[in-house]
Amino acid sequence: MNAPLPPEALLANAVALHRTGNLAGAEPLYRALLERQSGHPDALHLLGVLRSQAGDPAEGASLIAEAIARRGNVAAYHSNLALALKALGRFDDAEAALRSAITLAPGAGPLVALGGVRRAGGRPAAALAVYRAAQAIDPADGAAQEGIAHATAELAATDSGKPASALTAYRRAFRLRPAAPFAAYNLASTLQKAGDAGAAIPVFHAAAALDPADPAALSGLGLALLSAGSADRAAATLARVVRMRPNNAQDRFHLAEAAQAAGDADRAATAYKDTAAIRPTDYTAWENAALLDARGDRLSALAVHARGLMAAARAKHLFWKAPVYIAMHVANDRIAAGHPDAAMRTLDRFRQAAAAENRELLPWIDFLRGSLLLRSPGDEAAGRSVLEGLVPALPFLRHVTFGDEFDVLCRSVSSKERADHRAGFQSEPAAEGAGPLLFAACDDRFLRLFATPLLQTVEAFCGAGQRVHIHIADPGPDIAEVIAGLRAPLRRCSLTVSTERTPADLDPASRRTLYTCLRLMRAPDVLELHGRPALVMIDIDALLPIDPRRLVDAMAPEEEAMLIHRPDSLDYLYNTISNGLIVLRPSDSMLDVLERTAVALLHWLRQRNMAYFLDQMALIQGFADVERRRGAVGILPIEELGRRLGVSDIFLPFLDEKHRTGFTDQLSALTTRIHEELRTEGRSEEERRAALTALVRRLQAAAPIPQ
Repeated sequence: MNAPLPPEALLANAVALHRTGNLAGAEPLYRALLERQSGHPDALHLLGVLRSQAGDPAEGASLIAEAIARRGNVAAYHSNLALALKALGRFDDAEAALRSAITLAPGAGPLVALGGVRRAGGRPAAALAVYRAAQAIDPADGAAQEGIAHATAELAATDSGKPASALTAYRRAFRLRPAAPFAAYNLASTLQKAGDAGAAIPVFHAAAALDPADPAALSGLGLALLSAGSADRAAATLARVVRMRPNNAQDRFHLAEAAQAAGDADRAATAYKDTAAIRPTDYTAWENAALLDARGDRLSALAVHARGLMAAARAKHLFWKAPVYIAMHVANDRIAAGHPDAAMRTLDRFRQAAAAENRELLPWIDFLRGSLLLRSPGDEAAGRSVLEGLVPALPFLRHVTFGDEFDVLCRSVSSKERADHRAGFQSEPAAEGAGPLLFAACDDRFLRLFATPLLQTVEAFCGAGQRVHIHIADPGPDIAEVIAGLRAPLRRCSLTVSTERTPADLDPASRRTLYTCLRLMRAPDVLELHGRPALVMIDIDALLPIDPRRLVDAMAPEEEAMLIHRPDSLDYLYNTISNGLIVLRPSDSMLDVLERTAVALLHWLRQRNMAYFLDQMALIQGFADVERRRGAVGILPIEELGRRLGVSDIFLPFLDEKHRTGFTDQLSALTTRIHEELRTEGRSEEERRAALTALVRRLQAAAPIPQ
């Protein structure tokens, strides 16, 4: 029988295995030693390090803390405890552990580690200070310089630093450690982000040469080649990355982009489909593959892909209606290319897929087919028949009008009914001000949720004397107190409030629809109250990070309306006009549009017949009616307005995320951050808008709002 190994030999064997990365072999040796000497400090410490490396930092921190309790004068113990605590997100405790290490063994190393803890805790400025202190101790310390570069880049990303400074720092880090693959990779990535793909390419080559087994460097090289216009070389490089990481969806997506840019549609479609198979939540991959199949007239392949798409939506990997949007975009693409017959063939494949995999979406695909028939010469009657048959499944279609039906509908509302409806409009006197009137309408609940962030952004971006009118349906008993709270911080805006009570006999769904319609129903009353200024109508659940005056001033004299305008899309019956943000000049035509739209909505309210999309459909029909009677109306699409102003995010809507669990708390955090961001001194309008957009995008992505 072999004699047991002495403790020193047992520890040495465990350390040797640990150093080679054999954690499974080292762990039982450490534990065997601790069974013989339960308080052995080195064994406790090293087993704690191993457990942290194995993914259990909680046990690791506990074991290292026990080692420190038995031998507290070893700096490495404190440094490794800090690493475990950092992995647990306990950044203050990790910093305290590192300060103990620094006290025991001053030097650059623990200061670099402290910088890492501060960066992980979201404090890049504090991290930069200790990285610089480490560099002062050892100017040749590459890790300190790398930390300086990382912290500088993070500060630049939050508008507290300059991107050029980060690039300079990464250049110096690479000079200090030219043989370190990550130093080359970091510099190359920074060059790429700075838009200098040409300079990034040789540095990515260097990173890949230093570590040929690292797919990240090759991936960066491929993307830099793609940015530089070398699509063929990019595709070849990214194909190598896919062979190295076959289960990485993003690598497949990048290969698809490169293949598409290189003109290899078959390879691109395959790579997009591979992406969707690995990452079924990737809407863009599903859509791009469908587009490429349709453009190549690969209808059998499209049919198979559409079935997978329908199944993915049914399994809730995608928004339930995503296949409808993709089918519509693909059909619109074929129509725009001059191939309406190909569009119908495409929709037929999506219909077959829905019938097999997701029957809930059949009515929506048939709606697209009916809309296409309605626009096809000779097939109008067939299209109308299809749409009429879909009313039970898609109730909003009962609001579609043809020919002079809209005019007949408006004439059915009597003068007395209009007068009675106007009498329900209860308003304060119009507040004084200048420029266009900003108008929103909502119920009491949405007022309390969204009015504060909307008014905050208007106040921050508007000119002095900006007029705002909010119309409130079914206000609560404390409405006066709520309005006073909204008015209190306003210095540049003047707020007018009106209210009304909605009919008590509405069912909940109709009442929600009515709330969405109120802005259009009350626009004539609001305009009359304020003397018919130019009107900027916005959803209450949105932000407007721009001066409303700029929206009006950017419109040409012949342009009477600015809005989201998609007349060529197959969802045109309810989505030609999206009324999240509308700018109207008070021309006779526009006043007529608003009046006719309000009357049509009153008709449907009188009928107690109000389906979702009614507000947009009534406005679409109101525009069409006025154009039939008066001639073409000058419409400026919102995308063109954005180009004229040089602003991509003219308004920021909250979409389906507001129905998500925890949204109210997230919105509260967002409101606090908006208040802080918009009052930061020394920022340009563009910088404040970018910061605001980033905060809203975090909310839309369900990402935590940083405090």
